[in-house]
Amino acid sequence: MKLGFLFFTMIFFYGSPDSVFAGKEEISECHTHIKPLHMKRDLVAQLDGIWGLFEKKSELQVNSVIAINLDKKINAVIFHLEYLCDTLSGIPMAEVARYVRDGIEKKGKESFRKELILLGKSVDEIDVWFKFTRFSIKNKDRPLELKLIIESIKNSMSYVDSYVALAKKIDGDEFDNSIIKGVIKLAEEIDGFFKSDKFLNQALTENSSIPYVDINESSGGS
Repeated sequence: MKLGFLFFTMIFFYGSPDSVFAGKEEISECHTHIKPLHMKRDLVAQLDGIWGLFEKKSELQVNSVIAINLDKKINAVIFHLEYLCDTLSGIPMAEVARYVRDGIEKKGKESFRKELILLGKSVDEIDVWFKFTRFSIKNKDRPLELKLIIESIKNSMSYVDSYVALAKKIDGDEFDNSIIKGVIKLAEEIDGFFKSDKFLNQALTENSSIPYVDINESSGGS
């Protein structure tokens, strides 16, 4: 059984009139450097991921939580690197940020806040929206240097290589206590990579600023 890994989709980031894009050549070049990571990750996916491999062996099934955790971390590395490529010359404003920005510009901050309250939004939720809008306006033109992002991509390769090596070991060997230790160790190393790599850390921080919202739920949009 294959396991689908779900990550939040940046549904508001693309195709908007306010979007700011780097040159297509730069973005394409950046993604080209990520392709080898995809290919290696897909080798493990064909085996149903580390989680799937653990599930196939009774000795490892009890530790399947650490296996799925590692699968998610590898996917997170690739996801955030792709995000960096896509936002080389700025973070396109999300729909909710444009909605709040336009509302404040037309009605003023306090009047628009009152309107949102009448529409059923809580004070806490409105504060999150306003904070995210300030973040979006500040970062819509923030630049990233392609060669530095490529360096982050290259630095991530060793973790993906270790991931593939672990999968092959699990798939081919009988139960080995070093397997569990290896999975835990690699997951910890990836956590350290997110902290030590400036741009992956930046991507993680920026993505954590994006609220989960449905502006049409209360505003009557379609």
